[in-house]
Amino acid sequence: MIKSSLITWGYELGKAALILALLGLFLHYFIATIFVVDGASMAPNFKDNEVVMVNKISYFIKNPKRGDAVVLKFPGREQEKYIKRIIGLPDETIKIESGKVYINGQKLIEEDYLSSHLTTEPDMEKTLSENEYFIMGDNRSNSNDSRIWGTCPKENLIGKAVFVLYPLKEWNFVPKVSY
Repeated sequence: MIKSSLITWGYELGKAALILALLGLFLHYFIATIFVVDGASMAPNFKDNEVVMVNKISYFIKNPKRGDAVVLKFPGREQEKYIKRIIGLPDETIKIESGKVYINGQKLIEEDYLSSHLTTEPDMEKTLSENEYFIMGDNRSNSNDSRIWGTCPKENLIGKAVFVLYPLKEWNFVPKVSY
């Protein structure tokens, strides 16, 4: 009888573990995931080794917005993942001139998430097509982004960074940015 009880208990425990594992995989692949920031390209807003929760479902419901901090698969090398900020939206023209960013001819203002002394280089102009995004790091002088390797297709966006989980002293929602 004890042997039968142990087998039943082990079977029930195994079922519960399998259900939890499947639920965890479902959440990870479709709802939210965790991303560890690597490097200083988003400093001072995201720091090296910070752990960030990424909302994966939001972009199934609505389109990404300018100012969203997003985790993305590097175009052409999808195993590499970066965190950057969306600056340009589909069908817009992005121009960088004399250290300033212009969207469809209007200066992008209120980039209060940037250091005040920061300038954006190099001078360039790019018109985005449908489902393309122009992304840049907040640490513009130390960021590998759309200025170097081009635009980011929508299908490469994993999700929106929504919460800093670690270190605990930084534990908080990612501030919303509006223009």
